[in-house]
Amino acid sequence: MRYTALLLNSMASTTTNWNKLSRAWVNDFALPSTSKSPSPQLSKSSLQTAIQRTLPLLNEDPITSVPFICRYRTDVIHPLSTKQVFQLSDYIQKYQSLSTLRNKILQCLASSSNNNQRLQQNNETTVLRVETSISKSELDDIYAPFKPPAKGTLEERIKTECPELVVQIDGLWSRRDNNNNDDGVDDYDYQQLKKMLKIYHDKAVILLANRIAGDANVIDAIMDQRKYCRVQVKQSTGGGGSRGSAKASSTKGKSASRKSASSAATTTTSTSTYHDYNNKISNIQDHQVLAIRRGVDQKALKLTFELNDDHVKRTALQALHASSNNNTNNNHAFVSKLYRDALEDAWTRLLRKRCTSRLWKEKCQHAELRAIEVFCENLNKALLAPPAAEMIGGDSNKALLALDPGFKAGIKAAILSSEGKTLVLETIKFLGGATEREEGKRKLSSLLERVQQINNNGSGGSSNDGNDICVVLGNGHGTREARQLLKNVTSQNSALTVDIHLVSEAGASVWSVTEAASDEFPKETPASIAAVSIGRRYLNPLAELVKVPPKSLGLGMYQHDLSEKVLDDKLTLTSIDCVAEVGVDVNSCSLAILQKVPSLTKTLAQKVFNARPLKSRKDLLRVKGLGDKTYENAAAFIRVAGGVEPLDNTMVHPESYDLARWLLKELQWELNDATSAEKDRDSKDEVLRAAAKKAAKKCTVSEDRAHSVIEHLFFSITSPDPRTRKNSGVASTSRPSDIGSAAGCAALSSGISTADKLRDFLPHRNIIGTVRNVVDFGAFIDFGLENDGLLHRSKLGPVNLGSLLVGQDIGVDILGVSKDNKISLGLAGLNFPVDDADAKKRSLSSANGKRGDGPVSKKKRRK
Repeated sequence: MRYTALLLNSMASTTTNWNKLSRAWVNDFALPSTSKSPSPQLSKSSLQTAIQRTLPLLNEDPITSVPFICRYRTDVIHPLSTKQVFQLSDYIQKYQSLSTLRNKILQCLASSSNNNQRLQQNNETTVLRVETSISKSELDDIYAPFKPPAKGTLEERIKTECPELVVQIDGLWSRRDNNNNDDGVDDYDYQQLKKMLKIYHDKAVILLANRIAGDANVIDAIMDQRKYCRVQVKQSTGGGGSRGSAKASSTKGKSASRKSASSAATTTTSTSTYHDYNNKISNIQDHQVLAIRRGVDQKALKLTFELNDDHVKRTALQALHASSNNNTNNNHAFVSKLYRDALEDAWTRLLRKRCTSRLWKEKCQHAELRAIEVFCENLNKALLAPPAAEMIGGDSNKALLALDPGFKAGIKAAILSSEGKTLVLETIKFLGGATEREEGKRKLSSLLERVQQINNNGSGGSSNDGNDICVVLGNGHGTREARQLLKNVTSQNSALTVDIHLVSEAGASVWSVTEAASDEFPKETPASIAAVSIGRRYLNPLAELVKVPPKSLGLGMYQHDLSEKVLDDKLTLTSIDCVAEVGVDVNSCSLAILQKVPSLTKTLAQKVFNARPLKSRKDLLRVKGLGDKTYENAAAFIRVAGGVEPLDNTMVHPESYDLARWLLKELQWELNDATSAEKDRDSKDEVLRAAAKKAAKKCTVSEDRAHSVIEHLFFSITSPDPRTRKNSGVASTSRPSDIGSAAGCAALSSGISTADKLRDFLPHRNIIGTVRNVVDFGAFIDFGLENDGLLHRSKLGPVNLGSLLVGQDIGVDILGVSKDNKISLGLAGLNFPVDDADAKKRSLSSANGKRGDGPVSKKKRRK
């Protein structure tokens, strides 16, 4: 009765028990690296308390409220990190999505509780698992005994043919849960069952096996054996290639065959690493899991699982005995044999495939989540890269030349001001004969002179200040040719010196066909304005990249193998959090970035955009549809420069304005005077701690909240843009000797245009490269060839992989080129030896003068 009441209360409860959830989930949250508590139990306790406090804040809106909670409820979430709050948000969403299944299971447990002594004995554990689980697989295992058999199954046919046998097996299975047969279970007769087994033994085995396969304790015991499971991967004998490539119509048979053969060859090359692969499933890296899965999906690989079947069956039998009060024997040999036969059938027919499939599914899910996490980390680094206006002189009158490389269509060029305003749009065509090339050089020279003239005028006419011309070059096909054209032009005019910056052009074409781009350039074709996006990415990455769908930026791996919805949601949330980190000037920002303000929907953002100019944050409340909760979540991320309230242009939340004013007066800080706060930088620990303690008593807030407001004020005064406070990553570029520094390195020679030619120059040291992607096993570097090179984490020396920033220029050594043209790199300054044995032979023959010096053949590249 107590168990039934417990279940009914659980189902009737209208509020979530945050204490139960925090106790169940706390073990999944690693303690923060900053935690210095001497007692692990105290740390876990404080972590659980923080989770319990944070869960109600996330319950109403698990997605858009996270940026607000992480920045303005630090006193509530401490010691949780921002990453942990995002993780907790995921847990809440998963938990809410399973509410229907959870209630269904609780109803089943309640209805069966009066007849099931085993469940009564384990009531608290069972109910707690159901109430706190975020795993659908776990809930399915618990629900399995109550789930009716599907139509057309073996059990369904047996029920029709032998109803009495079903009654006897059900009685036997029910009796295992009771020490005595005095609880109303009187359908089981040993003698009757023994007679029926002589006729229907195989059918009885199937019935009992189905019940064993649905026992949650048996499944849990088997899943605990996952650490012993090994994965065997072989090349598929059925041939590689994408799905659907095997068949072709008769009219296109030869063409289809060639394409299929090409696809199969490509697939075979990309999966060759796993043609004979064997490893424990627990030891397989996430990127390996995704690569193997892709190969299996393309039918290029065959995946099998190795388990010690006898050991697993013994473990399952022990779990079966433990969960049945040892009543699986009952001193009847034929019953023991029936159980052993049923367990054998359950394992070979049902459980083995189900458990190995579940193991692999969970491994793939984990790998997907990690791939998405890496994608989000790279997107975060790209969006929060420092604005480059300071790099071109810090003068608002400075201009730059942005180039989108191309061949037949020409190089698209745009002259931009340092605010991103488009001054000139041109197309430079240089392919063809000598006349066309000279015309292209003349036009490029004219554009460089135009930029120089603008810069000279902006610096008061001093020609010395205007000579260094910033050129932003897209890193697509034709980049090497565009760089060579620049070199030819500047070599003919010593008055023109350029500073070339390579920028990823991924997604620029996506932006150029949007309605916003069409509105800004109504008379231009999409192809001609992609250079504008490339230049603006250099000037202000956040403002420009938020206009492009994150998946188009090329910052992840295996993104086409990931859940599209989950990836979109995660990347959108990352974009929102980056915008929250920086904040937006509501009266001057674009609509695209305004739509990324936390809690602002596209409709609300459009209404706010139409209501400009705003004089204060309070004006947001006049926007129709923007309520108090949205205002609370969004207001602090919106800045109003030059408004009626000076604090509207700071990181301080409107709810803390009174506290902020008192602190400004107490600390003698001025919002428009950075030196007033800088004086407390060295001694801020003691001075600011005292101010926070005093403010807590004066304004009746917690010391943590007061300290948070002090930090917001301090950074708003001294360095309003958090992107300028980011660590620059690899070793300083001010000294050529620094490991990984781009200083002292040079661009790859124009004479080396293919991977085959590159083999003749290994090792090729001190080459400038640009970080394109960072993954768990290393970073992909664009150093001038069509294919990026891999800088493996083992070739980083003392440099931390996490410190590499997407878009950052670094120095690399080219160490090897594989047979399939995969290029391996090392950080410049570490002097790693050549990787490839074949490359070593070529290097030696080159040193002996046996290398051919013929003209370089350039690969045809598609624009």
